[in-house]
Amino acid sequence: MILPCRIHGARKRNRVDSLPLALVLVACLFYPVREATSQDAVAAASEAAGFGWLPAVPIQITAGVDIGYDDHVTGNTSGSSGQKSFFARENLVLTYVRPTERTQVSLIGVGRFDQFFDIGTDDINGNVTLSMAHNHSTRLSFYASVYAAYETEPDFKSDVGPENVRADHFNTIDIFAVTYQWLPRFSTVTNFMFQRVKYADASIGMSSDRVDSTFGETVQFSLTRRTNLVGDYRYQITDYDTAPTDSNTHYFLGGIDHHLTEHLVVRASGGPSFQSLKNNGDSMSPHFEGSVEYTRSNHSLSWTTSYGFEAPTEANTSTRQTFRTGVGLTYNLTSRLSSTTGVYYHHDDNQGSASSGTGSTGSQDSLDLLLGFNYTINKRLAAHVNYNHTSQSSLGGTPGYSRNSYSAGLTYTY
Repeated sequence: MILPCRIHGARKRNRVDSLPLALVLVACLFYPVREATSQDAVAAASEAAGFGWLPAVPIQITAGVDIGYDDHVTGNTSGSSGQKSFFARENLVLTYVRPTERTQVSLIGVGRFDQFFDIGTDDINGNVTLSMAHNHSTRLSFYASVYAAYETEPDFKSDVGPENVRADHFNTIDIFAVTYQWLPRFSTVTNFMFQRVKYADASIGMSSDRVDSTFGETVQFSLTRRTNLVGDYRYQITDYDTAPTDSNTHYFLGGIDHHLTEHLVVRASGGPSFQSLKNNGDSMSPHFEGSVEYTRSNHSLSWTTSYGFEAPTEANTSTRQTFRTGVGLTYNLTSRLSSTTGVYYHHDDNQGSASSGTGSTGSQDSLDLLLGFNYTINKRLAAHVNYNHTSQSSLGGTPGYSRNSYSAGLTYTY
């Protein structure tokens, strides 16, 4: 079972164009849902506990305002020309962290309000992540996380829905895990993940609205102080509201978690996955997940890669195999000036259903690029500029598109 860092989060992307807000969220929202093991997420939360009560009030509020220009607001829904617009955006982020010796509770709430002046539309978006880690004893620990979001922008980091349209949708990922240390070097994690995707537009929801339920069991053996061997079994049930693409999938994975240095961590796992479609037979695919994390005092780098089955989001598609990779880099250029870069790419191979009469709906490539600079004016006030590029190739009768967004603004932290 793989936990998103937005508890891990999430997971699934929250686009806040303010750089300080992105830095607040990157640790919790950067990784896709299947990019870190549940054991890793539970361990990370447990390590963060044990510092006693914080001396200050554990609530932080960051407010920001941006102005900018978007050259293709409506994705490809209005044809290749799209609609251009100047916009204003208000952001609000609330964070709460309260660790004790045995329990850590954290909350992240994000609100974003967009006004597109030239097309006369307003968007209200938001998400909440509530997580709790509790060490019941030296052997037994519990982890729970609830993520809920209502968004308009597409998500290029996960398979929530189609990336070629802006459409209101609800997404929740709820994760529960129990870790038990059987022996000094041997532990297990029993976990469950629930995901619900629901679009307000019924025409999009016909191929995207679904429920995913994933049961998992992870075993971990500490080979050395730096190296862990990991075995992972998952059973996923996918139930679509309308599309005839319900499926059951079994994953059998083995891998390694190795700390090359105190700053560099490499994780990799792979194995076969077997998918049984309710109305279209069985299929098999190799499945791989890998990540590299490098952290120093003034910069950090995270690279994640995966390949395997993902939930189809296009009409008349029964199976989808996706190669997905993403890199995030933050760098402090000076004591006041910092930069952030994110590049996310995925390639989809979509196979058509037998009932649709099409053998394949073809392949599609998607790209999301974010560049930003932040300048700290004082300990509470900061200025930033951001550039965001998204693009997607055509698929069948659906045309591709390219979109660029430019923004600048200020943030204030209370």
